[in-house]
Amino acid sequence: MKKVLLVGNRDISRTIISALTSKFEDNRCPYQVSVLTYPSQEPYLPPHVSTGNVRHKTSDFTPASLAREFAGQELVISTIAGCNYHLQATIIDAAIAAGVRRFIPHEFGYDTLNEKVQARSSKGTDRAKVIEYLRHAHKTNTSFEWVAVAVGCVLDTMLLTGDLGFDMEWQSGTIPGSGEEVFPATSLKRVGTVVESIIQHWDAVKNQFVYAASLLTSGNEIAAALERMSSSKWSVGYSDVDDCVREGESRIDRGFPDSGMFLLERSVLYDERLGATDPFRYRSVNELLGLKPEEVDSVARTAYHEFRHRGKPACGCSS
Repeated sequence: MKKVLLVGNRDISRTIISALTSKFEDNRCPYQVSVLTYPSQEPYLPPHVSTGNVRHKTSDFTPASLAREFAGQELVISTIAGCNYHLQATIIDAAIAAGVRRFIPHEFGYDTLNEKVQARSSKGTDRAKVIEYLRHAHKTNTSFEWVAVAVGCVLDTMLLTGDLGFDMEWQSGTIPGSGEEVFPATSLKRVGTVVESIIQHWDAVKNQFVYAASLLTSGNEIAAALERMSSSKWSVGYSDVDDCVREGESRIDRGFPDSGMFLLERSVLYDERLGATDPFRYRSVNELLGLKPEEVDSVARTAYHEFRHRGKPACGCSS
């Protein structure tokens, strides 16, 4: 599997490109990497990767345009609009029409096959429909294979954006629950490593939804790690998980779907009643993929360094 095309142009695509172009055999990259974007976009590449190392393709994302750009590729990886079922189905159909034999959908997050998670978040429902679509596609055409991977929350990214309830600027946090609830997490860099390892071990995981979080952590553990990184005491408070759910639903009802969904997705991590952590604990493929665990301190250090040296817009509100 040499010819790999990534659909999308943001952080997940960038970290996968970084992983695929970091290994060289006889001074040559073992993969021919392409990235597909809208015509108005330039590829968002890692610092060590030049535009000469990655082929840039563009599409208006109509079926015919996608199929044309997918032709000759051995693997297509979607990192765009994971919760947009219709767009994902269009991308899958175009890949099959172009003769692409392998596909990785946009997952890289929670356990969207968990029905309780689906009930909490419509994004989970749409992503689960994509998995069913892939299963049906394989049954119809057994030469077409797929792998979907859940990694939990992308911890360093969510610390920087405040999506976990921590505010890097004000060194404060609001944790739904007691702070002891355990949830799966992974660094952004690790996501790329996971995908590269899946390619290397394709036959062992093909046609499966797999779990590959690099660590299990909790709100309190993250808060302690952030205090160590910053060498200062953080102001951390606690709220009820059900309050987070109710506020999220209320915002959606009031016409603010993005902020409402933001809170509902946060609640998934801290609500142990959903059982969303169990597959990452008991069915992890990390050993099969040859992947070692990460440490919370290491991921928090990456996030804190990014914040200190590059900066992020700060609103002073962690909710």
